Amino acid sequence: MKLILVRHGRTIANVMGALDTAFPGNPLDTVGRAQAESLPGRLPPGLLGTVGSLWVSPIERARQTIAPTERATGLEARIRSGLREVLAGDLEMRTDRESVLCYTDTTRAWMVGRLHARLPGSPENGQDTFDRFDAVVREAGRASARSGDRPDALVVAHGTVLRLWTALAAAPGAGVDPAWIAEHPMANAGVTVVEGDPERGWALRSWADGAWRA
Repeated sequence: MKLILVRHGRTIANVMGALDTAFPGNPLDTVGRAQAESLPGRLPPGLLGTVGSLWVSPIERARQTIAPTERATGLEARIRSGLREVLAGDLEMRTDRESVLCYTDTTRAWMVGRLHARLPGSPENGQDTFDRFDAVVREAGRASARSGDRPDALVVAHGTVLRLWTALAAAPGAGVDPAWIAEHPMANAGVTVVEGDPERGWALRSWADGAWRA
């Protein structure tokens, strides 16, 4: 199966550089809404017709981003809390340099396998965060096995948690250095494609709208 990973569209918090990870989060801004509307047409050729399930974070901006794809496919997205962003804890909505660097340095350490650091005030370390996202991927894999001629799944989530999962679960299978993924974020509404299954593993096929391709 192919797993299509999409970062949500733009919000005012993205423009501000704020660490917006709590529920419900900021909604899409005008640019973000346009990005969401264009998503079905921007997917790699042929993929939309093979998507048999949609999965989305419960945060408002993610749900707004997937809505046009729900309409295009006729599928209802399954909402899963495991797809939420890396929780900022005490750094929530901070924009100052030290807070942002604490968040990025900690999460980029996770992406290269140093998973046991914890952000101040967060209930999760890197392993916890990876595991709850990966549990949803495994559920999507089980759904794929039952979906016949539409085996692929599309997931709308958040930039940092998408990089974390891809760096640890899919980059090694394609011979990509996880540190490279850590240093190359997906843009808002960016699309990444991985291929495989939960039992045999995953391999990255395309990262961030083609910034890297197999």
